Amino acid sequence: MKWYNSLLFKFSLIVLAAILFMPIAIPFASIITYVPTILLKSKDEQTPYKGYNELESMWHAEAKKLAGKTDEEIRGKLESLHETYRDSQVFWVDRTGKTRDTFSYKDKLPAEWSVPYTIQFMKDSVDADPFTVLAFLGEDPSAGFMVIKVDRILLDPPIQRLSNGYNYLFVSFVCIIFILFILFSSLFFNNLRKRLIRLRNAMQNRQQSGIPLPIAISKYDEIGQLEESFNLMVKELGESREREKQEEKLRRELISNLSHDLRTPLTIIRGHLASMRQEALTARGKEALESIDQRIDFLSSLIENLLSYTLLSSGKYPFRPADTEISRFIRSSIASWYPALEQHGIEVVADITAEGFHWSIDRSWMERIIDNLLQNVIRHAGEGKYVKITVRKNQITIQDKGKGFSAESSQKGIGIGMVIVDVMVREMGLSLEVDSNSAGTSITIKKQSKNCDLNTTPGGA
Repeated sequence: MKWYNSLLFKFSLIVLAAILFMPIAIPFASIITYVPTILLKSKDEQTPYKGYNELESMWHAEAKKLAGKTDEEIRGKLESLHETYRDSQVFWVDRTGKTRDTFSYKDKLPAEWSVPYTIQFMKDSVDADPFTVLAFLGEDPSAGFMVIKVDRILLDPPIQRLSNGYNYLFVSFVCIIFILFILFSSLFFNNLRKRLIRLRNAMQNRQQSGIPLPIAISKYDEIGQLEESFNLMVKELGESREREKQEEKLRRELISNLSHDLRTPLTIIRGHLASMRQEALTARGKEALESIDQRIDFLSSLIENLLSYTLLSSGKYPFRPADTEISRFIRSSIASWYPALEQHGIEVVADITAEGFHWSIDRSWMERIIDNLLQNVIRHAGEGKYVKITVRKNQITIQDKGKGFSAESSQKGIGIGMVIVDVMVREMGLSLEVDSNSAGTSITIKKQSKNCDLNTTPGGA
């Protein structure tokens, strides 16, 4: 990534612009303001009004030239000066104090000037607007005087003429620069926000496999690097998921093959055990054969459970739900287990009162569930010598008086049989509850609302 593409560099530019905002904005606005002055320079050079001092010097110089001139000559000169200074007001007073010729004079003048009036006129003209210049003819106070009045705006420098405009223009340009600064800052951070939101949405939008979709890299900056890392993560997740699928497939195939391969030697061993039973054996030998037979049964059940679990996890275990009268079904399942339970000295109590209620279940799955639960009673709760099967409208409970098992041991000691029970129960829309303590274990299968009664008429099949 180039340093000038870095977000830190771009943000530093914004901070630098903020720091230099006022020092740059003020000179910039001043330069823009002086442009009209520069453009007016050529025009100002053609005007006779150069300034206050120039006008005053010119008027005194002209008055000095009029020493000893006749009234007509004075009148002609003043008329000529008024033509040159068109926006001025001009008049003159002769040696007798009488007001003579006036040119564009706006105020009322006395016919004859007294000394007090003359003094008052001069006092009122000081620092007044219009600017007033009084000069004695030929520099002789007794020869009379001539007066010119000019609006101060005509004598001010161009920059002062634009003073109001300068303030307005200055404020306007400062505001414009400030707005531009805010605009560029907003665009910068809004762009960052949009890119981050796009990345967040990409993380939330997932494929069917649960892996997010890759995102197009917009710019190669810090966020671009984050997008690139995100795409790399998505790629690695996809590859990992594919490897996981392959490993899961191999594992299932291995378990399936092992289950099939182990059945053959177990069948052969059972055959040899049957042959040995026909031979004359001591009591100890018969006991050993019985123990071997029980272990073979356990091993056969374990292999069957492994194969069933493999089929369940791969979705290949056939599932055929059907309307089943639950009390009749449970009676039939328990009846097949009476001999085995009695052989182990386990008392069987059947409390089945839910007559005529139907569940939507797969019968082979439910038989497998009951088989696994009763096998656990024989193997892990045989010392209690008791099992009670209770059937009600919405639940089936199998209770024993064994030593019980904790939640942790349910995953280790009880084994894969209970795992299969849990999977099958959930797949049929039922729920499983296990309550175990030192006084025994109670396992309840409950019907959920979605697995509703298909027929609640007593005796319906």
